[in-house]
Amino acid sequence: MAKAQETVVVEGPGKGKSFFDRAKTVADTGNYDYALDMYIQGLLREPENLDEHKALREVSLRRKVSGGKPAGGFLGVKPYFSGKSPKEQMLNAEYLLAKDPGNIGHMLNMMKHAALGGYREIITWFGPFVLQGISTSKTPNPKQYLEMADYFEQVSEFSKAGEAVQLAFALTPNDAALDQRIKDLGTRETLKRGGYEKVPDFKESLANKEVTQELLQKDALNKTEEFRIKMVEDAREAWEQNPLDAQNVAKLVKALLDVESDECDQEAIAVLEQAYKETRTYRYKMLQGDVRIRKYRRDLRILNEKLKAHPDDKELIKKIADIDAEKLAFEVDEFAERMKNFPSDANIAYEYGLRLYRAHRSEEAIGILQQAQASPKHRADALQLLGRAFLDQGMHLEASETLQRAIENYELASTGDSRSKEMHYWLARAYELTNQGPEAEKIYSKITQWDFNFRDARQRLAQLRKQRANV
Repeated sequence: MAKAQETVVVEGPGKGKSFFDRAKTVADTGNYDYALDMYIQGLLREPENLDEHKALREVSLRRKVSGGKPAGGFLGVKPYFSGKSPKEQMLNAEYLLAKDPGNIGHMLNMMKHAALGGYREIITWFGPFVLQGISTSKTPNPKQYLEMADYFEQVSEFSKAGEAVQLAFALTPNDAALDQRIKDLGTRETLKRGGYEKVPDFKESLANKEVTQELLQKDALNKTEEFRIKMVEDAREAWEQNPLDAQNVAKLVKALLDVESDECDQEAIAVLEQAYKETRTYRYKMLQGDVRIRKYRRDLRILNEKLKAHPDDKELIKKIADIDAEKLAFEVDEFAERMKNFPSDANIAYEYGLRLYRAHRSEEAIGILQQAQASPKHRADALQLLGRAFLDQGMHLEASETLQRAIENYELASTGDSRSKEMHYWLARAYELTNQGPEAEKIYSKITQWDFNFRDARQRLAQLRKQRANV
């Protein structure tokens, strides 16, 4: 990398376009290092262009998969920019991260200066990746979670800050200060939604203290059964005055579901059914399905809690299995219908393909999961399921190639988190079935180093080594 550069540039929308265009062109040729340079130069001119930050991240992951190495040097890594502004320091960290996409230190440094610069959208977008990276590291550090909480809080992302503190609290569950901070952040998020966060001292500024209490209750910070019933009554009254108003329907359904009772679930379904019949808006029919799926999940959760207390209850075990099978059959039919109504929706295709695979209908699942690859949200998981469906069909070569693509499309594939282990495990299984023992052995070794007891990876590794020794 060139030495630190002077950075007197004109910033504004469109000022980085020529650099971004060049970055895309050279990235397509495999010249990833030059592409990273171009993205950083473009972001210097358009630091709030979130799409290009995302594009830079994607290219950095492609570079890593192709064998790209972290930045280095005999005297250590020099900063890309010599300036000390939050923007330049953020881009310095982002450049180093682009060359080492899983480096938690670079992630945190990037977030630190994004917060100092007030780049809220960047923190909102990338912050969850940082939390996931910390969570999947070998020894998650509560201090790093709290550092992220500080950065979220600096840009008024109180909900995400609360999530970060909860992760830290899970590692130090007896820390009363963290418990209190979680509650305080929840309160601030509620007041932000209600428009009170900007008041310097909201507790003293609100003339009507009952408004504060009601606001907190509405956000589930203090939802008593009595309050939930009152919310249903209020929402029902508004709905009865205008039952076709979408907002009235949404509020009543939400209030009913918050009660979490079979009776209220049935009323919610009836409200949605009426709205669907009157408007023929398919969204209402989909919501009916969501309510039924939610009820299945609640029933299974209650029964599984009972099973913990009575693990040998065969009748209870059979009941759980029967309800689980009924739930899956319902979901298959539900998402099949959604596919008919939205045949090009890749997210629905993923949900349908997932249920088909769970129902052991892998041949049908293959075509649906191939459509689901188009979903950025589900691409890696769709590819993993597709690879496993190919395995079920005896198409071992197709399985191995598809599972390789799944790993390439999962940006935390090198971290050894649960999804990463699953992808690598099934790729190793595919390698075994295509007589690629050495490749399978390497992957089983990697999995065993991540998790000594993951599935039967250790046993398969030992068997492959035994076979090789006997050759």
